[in-house]
Amino acid sequence: MNRDRARIVLAPDKFKGSLAADEVVAAMALGCADLGMAEHCVPLPIADGGDGSVEAALRAGWTARRLPTVDAWGQSVTTTAAIQEDRAIVEVASICGMSGAHLTPQCALTASSHGVGVAIRALLDDGIREITVSLGGSATTDGGAGMLAALGMKLRDAAGDPIEPTGVRLLSVADVDASGLDPRLSSARLTMACDVDNPMVGIDGSAEVFARQKGADDDGIRLLSASLVHLAAKVEPAVRQAGLHCAPGSGAAGGLAWAGMVLGAEVRSGAGLFLEMLGARGVIDGAQLVLTGEGSLDAQSLRGKGPVAVAALAAELRVPTVAVVGTNRLKPTDIGSPFIDVIALDRIDRRCADEPAVTRALLRKATTDLLTRHLTSPETEFEGAQ
Repeated sequence: MNRDRARIVLAPDKFKGSLAADEVVAAMALGCADLGMAEHCVPLPIADGGDGSVEAALRAGWTARRLPTVDAWGQSVTTTAAIQEDRAIVEVASICGMSGAHLTPQCALTASSHGVGVAIRALLDDGIREITVSLGGSATTDGGAGMLAALGMKLRDAAGDPIEPTGVRLLSVADVDASGLDPRLSSARLTMACDVDNPMVGIDGSAEVFARQKGADDDGIRLLSASLVHLAAKVEPAVRQAGLHCAPGSGAAGGLAWAGMVLGAEVRSGAGLFLEMLGARGVIDGAQLVLTGEGSLDAQSLRGKGPVAVAALAAELRVPTVAVVGTNRLKPTDIGSPFIDVIALDRIDRRCADEPAVTRALLRKATTDLLTRHLTSPETEFEGAQ
């Protein structure tokens, strides 16, 4: 057979809270080796605009740069940006992310994206003119108000006093002054890389869909939802941009994508952006099979997550895709799944969610099972296969 067609592309995202994408690839590669197919495996750990995006850029040859900033509650932190010439990628999850902390309803209401604006300003100071903000994993639902304030937008209450740009305070916004925005933003190219297509407001908006996982209770979700509606009603007329809050993707990272749009940013699928950066089309084209995966496969996965984007690209190139996931929450009624086969590890051993060693072992075994099912046939002959 054509040896090129024997390629097996290993293109998983991270298993959040358990294994990074490159660790998932390593476990899958062991499964390939168990069948004597190691030499045919091509590693392609991916990212989709969430946490792990900077790491993906660094693997692709970008340079790391450390930036001082603050987290979602104002504590000093240092984040890593990936730099290539005058371009940079910075990750929201490493600035104002959830960081595995136990988030309370109060945390959800007081989280701010201010640190993202601090990091962008530092990159501008360093002469960076193309900045990609990877949006996944934020703890915030402030509509990006913190970022806007850090970059010079003034948000004032009815008495003319500046408000603290957190979700719980947004209903106090009475006046918006955009004249103080950093002038360098007008010549910079800002891209918001997101892994969902939700709008900022509406029944599938930022607060309604994502705030609960950030600690919000029912009352908090209602407050945050009303706050985002109010913020959009005050800010959009001030920048002469109507309707941005309804745009697909504007709800990513608690409305940070919307704030980027206010600044003139392009909102792009993070998965598409990073697959392009990693040269995924060239790697997948002509392969025999793609093996992808992530921690949780659910309805949100179908709205722009990395493994689905991998499978869509592979389908375009007429290459079948199988997946190993931590848990599969897709229902039979959910349409749009692009995988020809899926193995969910928690149906084999529920310890996989808490024990990385168990996840590695299960990934190895699931890989051998999938390759056996989909590559063991008379017309598929791998040299050295056992």
